[in-house]
Amino acid sequence: MDITRGFTRDERSRVGELYWEAFGAKLSHAFRDGGTGRAEVTAALVADRFLIARDGADVLGVCGFRTAGGGAVHWSWRATRSRLGWPAAVRAVAVLAPLDRGDVPGVLVLDGLCVAAERRSAGTGSALLTAALDLAAAPGDRAVQLSVVDTNPRAEVLYRHRGFTVVGRGGTGPLAGLYGFHRYRTLQRPVGGRP
Repeated sequence: MDITRGFTRDERSRVGELYWEAFGAKLSHAFRDGGTGRAEVTAALVADRFLIARDGADVLGVCGFRTAGGGAVHWSWRATRSRLGWPAAVRAVAVLAPLDRGDVPGVLVLDGLCVAAERRSAGTGSALLTAALDLAAAPGDRAVQLSVVDTNPRAEVLYRHRGFTVVGRGGTGPLAGLYGFHRYRTLQRPVGGRP
């Protein structure tokens, strides 16, 4: 398995498929249907803000991250409006805006880690986390941070096993039904060393 930064034009649909599979339940209410949501997410992916795990030409998993320029998925008002029209674009922005987790100075913020179903429990997620720690070390970030929702305890077990600890908590309040989860935890791991 190789992990590199960025995906190719030919890989965009596969990365979008993995991202939608992992996060579609949270994002689906922003769009009129799943097909529209998947297409919008795929179009909004920022190639150089992803780490990609591959076996040859097969994309096994992805890990999005934030840079000073924004997240792994960039919701451009102009592009969204041009594809969906005004009312649908307003709906999308209204639903997606509360999910945005801004930059944290000195910290690489992960923006979605997804592994193909057939590759789960095979070390792909751990390898992507290791690559993220290495990526953070290059510019001198002090930690890697991510958020995990209460409906994904398996992911939290992986993160804790890899040395991440809880540094914050939050919730969706009355929007829980919209997003499909009630609470989330923010976890961080210092850069350097391996657990």
